[in-house]
Amino acid sequence: MLQGRRCGECGTLSIDTGQSCPACGAREGATVPLAGRGRLISWTVIRVAPQRYAAEAPYTIGLLKLDEGLRLTARVEGPPESLSPGLAVAFASTDPERGPIFRPS
Repeated sequence: MLQGRRCGECGTLSIDTGQSCPACGAREGATVPLAGRGRLISWTVIRVAPQRYAAEAPYTIGLLKLDEGLRLTARVEGPPESLSPGLAVAFASTDPERGPIFRPS
């Protein structure tokens, strides 16, 4: 499940659970579930990866806008040639080292 954080001080929604609010800096807040759906804004294909990810190259990193309005960068599964701006994506899983992973929906 993809989760966000709602600031207890100003109400800002962010993807950074466990961090201070990016808008006001408050530490208080509550974890909230996110729908995990959104649209692909832009992407890049990593062909020459850092050494620890070299075996996974090529892979795609996308800039996504979630239905809740949040923007984030995340891995996007699937062949890069099948991607297009505005493509609907859905949360697939979270990898402890790579963060959230999305796939076309």
